[in-house]
Amino acid sequence: MNTRYCDGVKRRDFLRAGAIGSLGLTLPSFLRLAQANEGRKSSADAVLFINLEGGPSHLDTLDMKPEGPSETRGEFKPIQSAIPGLNVCEYMPKFAAVADKFSLLRGISHSAGSHPLGQSYISTGNRPTPALIYPSLGAVATKELPGKSDMPSYIAIPKTEWNAGFMGDAYAPFKTNAVPRPGEPFVVRGISLAEGLTVDRVNRREQLLKKVDRTFREADTNSQLLEALDKFGGQAYSMITSPRAQKAFDVTLEPEPIRERFSADEFNQSLLLACRLIEFGVPFITVSNAGWDTHTDNFAGHKRLIPPLDVGLSSVIATLAEKGLLERTLVVAMGEFGRTPKINVNTGRDHYPRASWSLFAGGGVQPGQLVGGTDAGGEAPDDDTDITPDDIAATIYHALAIDPLTEYHTNTGRPVMLVPHGRVITRLFA
Repeated sequence: MNTRYCDGVKRRDFLRAGAIGSLGLTLPSFLRLAQANEGRKSSADAVLFINLEGGPSHLDTLDMKPEGPSETRGEFKPIQSAIPGLNVCEYMPKFAAVADKFSLLRGISHSAGSHPLGQSYISTGNRPTPALIYPSLGAVATKELPGKSDMPSYIAIPKTEWNAGFMGDAYAPFKTNAVPRPGEPFVVRGISLAEGLTVDRVNRREQLLKKVDRTFREADTNSQLLEALDKFGGQAYSMITSPRAQKAFDVTLEPEPIRERFSADEFNQSLLLACRLIEFGVPFITVSNAGWDTHTDNFAGHKRLIPPLDVGLSSVIATLAEKGLLERTLVVAMGEFGRTPKINVNTGRDHYPRASWSLFAGGGVQPGQLVGGTDAGGEAPDDDTDITPDDIAATIYHALAIDPLTEYHTNTGRPVMLVPHGRVITRLFA
């Protein structure tokens, strides 16, 4: 029986709340999160997460402080964007022109100052702990939003360190391990037929694998490894024998105006592929863009990295909108942290988890908003900002109509909530 109390919360949710004290989650925050997701319909069917690995400098991109101290503000000049009051880096003119298609969150703060810990935090919405490896957003999407039978539910372009944690490898991402080259058909190793290999021969191999699989299952009927092998084996077979799957990865089939919109670098070609895969029904895609770890020559590094990002962000929005997919696709772009306001002796900026930014677009997000901020020197969130990676994850789940308080169980039976400390940033959808 799901009797409701007068505040609208179900009795079973209240009983769950009784067990959350040890997790550090207060009853009021639990009730707010439960109510935020009560009976909610999704505003997004897919997520494109652009992972800026290494951590871009917030002060040199989208949280510039031109009036800040000379020793911290850097050498880049600000330009006005399409959002009133938002100045962005001079090397982002294309983004500046379409900034009002996005909403920008600034002042995201945490204390995980190494790359593995920071990436773990933003990929799961849970502060890393050696006691438990949490599942990534993509792994949860694979479980909750299964895609087409001949396509993976979570694709990483070209690869990622995000993983399925305690859920097991059956929910791990499919990694392309390569990116398209302009004007060339994209061959994904493992799903494309090798020279001389026919579908008939693949069918015969599949029958043999099924016989071997039955033998293994008789020996072990409760193995995450066997579950993963079964899933990926069946999926590989479906993809190899599916003309639709082969077509999905072929970016040369995109209209020429769309292909020309993206520049020839690997990052933009990855984004082009991502837009196509979303059109073919893949619910969760990560595109990794590495190199932002600029301890040395921060400004030279950002001069190299920012222009492809500038083209890519504007191209993704234009392409998804043209395909009629933006309204139901949540686009998120961020790194694991920002970089120090103080410029070091190597003209670099170091790791700085106290302040960073994230872009949201599509998927029910009201564009053109500035949410949160940092102080005058970009050193910390301002007095009104309190945004953590937990909140980012809860907000992504909210858009997908996945309750952040959903309870999973580890293989030892331990109950674990997806994002117990996250608060949905409801303002983004207002």
